[in-house]
Amino acid sequence: MSHYTFEIHCGSATLMRQSDVELTNRSAVWDRVTELAQGVNEPGARVVVRDEQGEIIVSIGLWTVHNLVRKTAAAHAA
Repeated sequence: MSHYTFEIHCGSATLMRQSDVELTNRSAVWDRVTELAQGVNEPGARVVVRDEQGEIIVSIGLWTVHNLVRKTAAAHAA
């Protein structure tokens, strides 16, 4: 299993940080990003995910995550 660090940034402030999150595979990162994004509604905020080496593997705006979740939910409902 791999370990990841999840952060939510708004400007220069870090709103949330979860370190050493163990996930079974890299694709599970997106499920966690979706969960974290649902709890934050700050304009201009971003989710940043780092791998065990400290490399950024995801950097995405919360607005984008919210829209992707809505589109996915709508597609499943249809």
